[in-house]
Amino acid sequence: MKMALTRCLITLGLITSAVNVTLANEETAADPDTNRVARLGEILVVGDRDARDLLANPSLESASLDIAVSTVDSEAIRLRNAATLTEALDLSTGVFTEQRGRKEKQLSSFRGQIYPYPDFALNGVWQRAFWEIPAFFPAVAIDRIEVLRSGGAILTGPNSGLVGAINIVPRRFDEPSTIFDVQGGRFNTFRSSVVHGDRFDKGDYTIGGSFYRTSGPSHENAAEHFTTLFGTGSWEPNDELRFEMTGFFLRGERELRRIKPPGANNLRNRLEEYSPITSYGLLLRTLVKHSEVSSTEFDIGYVGRDADFNNRVGNKPVAKNREEDREFNLGLIHAYKLSPDNTLRAGLQYNHWYCPNGKRHFVGNRMNVHTLSAVVTDEHEWDRLTLDGGLRLTRSWYRDYAERTFAITGENLSGRTISNEWGEPALTTTLGAKYRLDPPLSLYGHVAFGHVDVPAGAVSETGSKLDRENRLILDGGVMAEQAGYGTLKFGGFITYRNNALLLNDTKVSKDGELFNTYGNSDVRQYGLEMEGQTEKVADLFSLFFNATVMNSQSKNSGSWRRHREIPQAILAAGLNFNYKRLDVNLYGKHVSRFKNRRFSVDGQERPLGDYVDLSLTAGLTLGRERRTRIYASLDNLLDDHYSTVIGYPDYGFRCMIGLQHKM
Repeated sequence: MKMALTRCLITLGLITSAVNVTLANEETAADPDTNRVARLGEILVVGDRDARDLLANPSLESASLDIAVSTVDSEAIRLRNAATLTEALDLSTGVFTEQRGRKEKQLSSFRGQIYPYPDFALNGVWQRAFWEIPAFFPAVAIDRIEVLRSGGAILTGPNSGLVGAINIVPRRFDEPSTIFDVQGGRFNTFRSSVVHGDRFDKGDYTIGGSFYRTSGPSHENAAEHFTTLFGTGSWEPNDELRFEMTGFFLRGERELRRIKPPGANNLRNRLEEYSPITSYGLLLRTLVKHSEVSSTEFDIGYVGRDADFNNRVGNKPVAKNREEDREFNLGLIHAYKLSPDNTLRAGLQYNHWYCPNGKRHFVGNRMNVHTLSAVVTDEHEWDRLTLDGGLRLTRSWYRDYAERTFAITGENLSGRTISNEWGEPALTTTLGAKYRLDPPLSLYGHVAFGHVDVPAGAVSETGSKLDRENRLILDGGVMAEQAGYGTLKFGGFITYRNNALLLNDTKVSKDGELFNTYGNSDVRQYGLEMEGQTEKVADLFSLFFNATVMNSQSKNSGSWRRHREIPQAILAAGLNFNYKRLDVNLYGKHVSRFKNRRFSVDGQERPLGDYVDLSLTAGLTLGRERRTRIYASLDNLLDDHYSTVIGYPDYGFRCMIGLQHKM
């Protein structure tokens, strides 16, 4: 604590010195127009929430879900100095980040939505198996992140209607811009990026690249390095046609961090790594406006992930596995105005997921799954009231699949190999309403009900089949939005999960592999969410805060008990201060105490969470045109080695020093 306090005092001294330098510079240099908003050339879209054009954007989710949607934009990412998609998400309302050292380095969730975790979409195109990528996907490639916490996102993807969705919108610019950023810090960490973009007569483009490396803490087998290339562009040859294309290529190497006590013993003497790991994707979206009353949006995407996984245990030879998967997406959604106030939308979606040699527990078993989905929604708007309803039907064809299960001793059972079988159809239904009171207030209500399939890789202790989940989600709340002041949301949610998939235990198979076992149990949750964001006050500072507080219970032996595997409270807040050339940004996050047994050495529950994480960034903008910014980023100011997963504590205090320049 004394060291942390010393660091804080040193930081305060640096900031004070920076203020003095700033004041001196202001006295000797002509200042540019102080009313100009320096956004480094990025597109800043300010839209009316009530101005919903479903013909221009047929894939918009229900207006009644605005109460459960949070957005993280590129300016917030820059001030936070978030390096990756996961870091950029961390301060969003109710987001819980699991820091772990396994094949999925970090996992993000909200409202206790795990098994399965929330879905991802890249520029609106659903991704079936994206969870390994967010920990390394560069934040510099992102214009904004749209986080839909509720279960009503039936237009995003086949499964998103009940687990929520995170949509990544690629970065764009509205003027010639080239931004270079370089920074370095603790654990031999180095990051650099360059991004260039512009808008032309009928479209825009952005291209960029980033590099990241770190040695990690000594003797923890935690070194990483990644290089990423990315780009996006749009072209509108006329008012009736629009094309958008997004692509990325990521390649690097990653050591899997060694587990610490009280983590499982069989993981402590392993040297595991992905060398190399590659991910790439290309997505195309097209909007065709047929007339004043109809339009169709098409999307097509191909994403691949390849990894060579190496595992050395003690003096044994290195075991090598090739883990690769491919997914192909094809979708369309048609919007038609039945009347000036009523819009009907219907869509089809196809996803093909193929793993030639399986992944994770399925290595050695080919996986080949085709998923078909259809959706229909209708939205009617009166003067102040908007009502909508929707249906999504999804069914998968398992050309090749393996139901791998384990006995309680850890012995791998034979399981059942599936070939050319249809899965059970899954139906999701939604109904929503939005009512505009006298400005600035609006009321929201939404209900979703449907089925959630068992995630691939989930196994039971006895080899018995795990049941699919039935889920009911209710959302409601009020939002106040006033120009010049800001936005305030206050809402509540209720979730009932029949046959929810819950973690039972962590086991070791006879070949030494670690795996989790699961079981079905009923879960009920009810909670409150609050989110506020001020506009700039006195032209000096702005504030944001958010909170999720919930009561989660599971049914065991016929009685309801607290579901202790997830935190019951997550709170975050931030202060962004800007005076002339100086900016200071302070952030804090609290996660309440929870317990689980995943990766536990003895299979017993361990306390986790119960921490406050403070971070600070401070920057000084230089030059007459304010094109250069030097900055410092301090994470975990309290130097708290808290854990969100057993055996993988936080690294503690970290400092990065950087420079950003716009050319």
